[in-house]
Amino acid sequence: MDDVAEGVRALGGVAAGSLEEFRKLARLKESPSTVPLGSTHMIESLLPDHEALIAYPRSDLELSVDRFHDAGTNNFLTDLWERHEKTAWMLRAHLEERYR
Repeated sequence: MDDVAEGVRALGGVAAGSLEEFRKLARLKESPSTVPLGSTHMIESLLPDHEALIAYPRSDLELSVDRFHDAGTNNFLTDLWERHEKTAWMLRAHLEERYR
């Protein structure tokens, strides 16, 4: 979150500073009543979130380059995207191994 806030500030914006602001701005929604029933269930619930976090930067990458010509933000989003792709891959691999 610090990296995102710093990027927002560097571009002249105002970063969210409270939990309520983060909730309003978040693309992923919380599931407060969902309690994982073990590690496999936790991984199964984390995987769709990481897959969504892969999809969002893809569309944002187009905006940052084509519309705003912002190579720095594009690089930041690419790094973020790659981290979530790697995490999703590792979660999928764990689930595949678990169900063999």
